Amino acid sequence: MGKKRFFDDRLKYLSFIQNTSEKKSISTKIYPHIAALSQNKAYLRILDAGTGDGTITSNVIKSFHRYHPYTSLLISGKEISYEDLKNTLEKMPDRFVEHPNMLLTMTNVKFSELGYVESSSKIKNKKVKEFDLILKSDNSFDFNTQITGTKLGNFIKKNWGIEIDKNDRTSYSNPCIIRIYREDNTRHLQQFLKNDYKNNNYDLIIASQAYRAASSVKVKVNNVIGPLMKLLNKSGKLLVTHSCGGDSIQKILKIAFKEKEAFPNTAKDIIDYLKNNPIVENNKFNFVSPKSYTFNFRKAPDQTVTELFGHNTDAKWANILYVGQIPEKDILALEKNQRAYNKVKKAINNEKLIQFKNEIFSITKIR
Repeated sequence: MGKKRFFDDRLKYLSFIQNTSEKKSISTKIYPHIAALSQNKAYLRILDAGTGDGTITSNVIKSFHRYHPYTSLLISGKEISYEDLKNTLEKMPDRFVEHPNMLLTMTNVKFSELGYVESSSKIKNKKVKEFDLILKSDNSFDFNTQITGTKLGNFIKKNWGIEIDKNDRTSYSNPCIIRIYREDNTRHLQQFLKNDYKNNNYDLIIASQAYRAASSVKVKVNNVIGPLMKLLNKSGKLLVTHSCGGDSIQKILKIAFKEKEAFPNTAKDIIDYLKNNPIVENNKFNFVSPKSYTFNFRKAPDQTVTELFGHNTDAKWANILYVGQIPEKDILALEKNQRAYNKVKKAINNEKLIQFKNEIFSITKIR
């Protein structure tokens, strides 16, 4: 097994989502785009290109029902993590009760493979593992029993694995796809169960923290943004949000790691690159100028913080490291230098407010 990548560390991720309000902040930014989706379509397709623990996915479905209660929702989620897949699925029973006419599709393939996973039997000489769960009954208790049951659980345990390549990059052990829908809505969804994505791209794609902040603009575009742009319907929108630090965050990271720049490029840099390097010939896109939003570190109950990272300073430090995606070797080197580490902790304690900043921008296909 390859080296553990820092930003995949489960404990630090859990600490970050518990000690900050990022999930709520991102969801709030998405809601207006859900409301603005067409009211004249029988169905709408949404892709969450990285579900994480499923909080944002669940919130998207809730808001969809608020604004489009009678429209069929075809929602797909991409997630490579076994734990996050389970956490996402556990949030779905209530959603199937509230919005019965929904097809949920989960997959673990790469961004560049999302366009053909539905219509391929193999990807890179690996057989696509498929599982259809048809929900019987009409209440969340029964749906939960089926979604968390042994049949789907065994499929996930057997197939939804992770491999680390020679370049220390995370990939799937098997390309997988899971489809979940209600039996009493099969008639409305039948046409979508075996679909050709080339003719049915997405009305809205959400890419939240979908790439490493330290990656170059070219890497972000080629590996994530470009492939997702190719999956847009005409008038479809790609909504991208990512970390860009924040004054207090960048100040502390600079004290700790003088030679490192955790956030070397901005959303504007990405948009400028896309304008000068068209992704798809004969397609035209509209780029909306990026906006920033903030969210704060919030002290969790003492017992919980102690369980995860000790006292308040340690929790703040862990969250700053998480959002800065600092490699483990650099963290260990700093923390072995007691004088330098004490200087960092003092800087953290002197900050009255630990505030994180994200950027958000959208790309709409107009031709």
